[in-house]
Amino acid sequence: MDERRTLYRLAAEMFAPGTELSDNLADHPIVRYEIGRALAGHGGLDPAQLTRVASMSVRDVGVRVASDPSAAEVLEAPLRIVAPPGVRPEPLTEADGERFERALEIVEEGVLLLGKFAPDMAEDLLAHVSMLAVLKRETSGGLVSASSRYVPGIVLIDEPRLPMEVAEALVHEGAHEKFFDLAIAKEFLDVSAEDADYFETSWSHVRWPLEQTFAAWHAYSCLAQFNLSIGAEQCGPDSLLAKARKRADEIGEWLLAHETDLCADARWLLRALVSDTIELTGEVASPSHVDGATLSPHISEDCHFHPLPDVRHKRATTGRVVAGRVASPPEVFWLDEDASWTLCQWRHDRTAKTFGWILARATEEWQVGSAAAAVRLEKALGSLLASSLVEMPDKAH
Repeated sequence: MDERRTLYRLAAEMFAPGTELSDNLADHPIVRYEIGRALAGHGGLDPAQLTRVASMSVRDVGVRVASDPSAAEVLEAPLRIVAPPGVRPEPLTEADGERFERALEIVEEGVLLLGKFAPDMAEDLLAHVSMLAVLKRETSGGLVSASSRYVPGIVLIDEPRLPMEVAEALVHEGAHEKFFDLAIAKEFLDVSAEDADYFETSWSHVRWPLEQTFAAWHAYSCLAQFNLSIGAEQCGPDSLLAKARKRADEIGEWLLAHETDLCADARWLLRALVSDTIELTGEVASPSHVDGATLSPHISEDCHFHPLPDVRHKRATTGRVVAGRVASPPEVFWLDEDASWTLCQWRHDRTAKTFGWILARATEEWQVGSAAAAVRLEKALGSLLASSLVEMPDKAH
């Protein structure tokens, strides 16, 4: 969560220098949506607008539920994005009086039910759900529950009849929300995922791109685990719990056959979760690649480097560093440990520094020999150069 907040705080500073996001602002789904639009190159960022949308009132019943009569306006983006064709969902709010209060009671009971049956899962997944909106049943178009990576952090559910419907929706959509957060802070998928094979489901014969396939597998895996804990609890008529294990296994087997299309953290998570139900054979496959992000082995120690003027970076409490440039489109990079350390050498002074100067500090900081430090530093600077985060003024012409 801290890494996610660090990324959004960096982005806010990139587009509106001097902007500071509180935890509440950094977690707010609409704030994240607006920052995401800016990162995608769809306009700038208005800090005053971020503060206004975050002032929308909510009711906390274990999860924050949108309650403000203005919710339909503030939440226009997620309502529009998840709506079935021809449908305009409307959220229940305090303006709906007793009907809203009754829905709120069921939501609270559902949160408690999730915590009762699966306390560890509840703690894990609900940390990624910043807000929930309950849709009026007559406007939902049959939508049971939904979330969107374009507006991360918010879950929309149909007006519930049973607490168990809420509990299941929070597992299902909470798993998606966790995946959205992992995808922006860890090594899950890269641009090559757009060219990967599609998965076709056996139950509906729809075809999903790799990102959607992985997200569905993660959700079904969580639902299958939750199903083991609920005993004879009554489920809703649209429940997927009884089908979850079979579907998770089907998708998991396909993903294992295509794991070379996944990045390292996604492959780790896949194997960690499928190992209980699918027999694994061999080691995790790694795609072949050429490491071109290194410096010449003959680089001089007096060669200079400095960050580009528009580069900004922030360090999360985990130690990881995220860096960005307001290019066209804007660019954001999570750096590995050595590249993070290297870029941070300019945190107080952005003047050019020689390779020899950085190497001397690296040798001391990393507590390795000069030759080993030089190899690591060459790779770190190579990756920073390849990402256009630093440049060599000696070669700028």
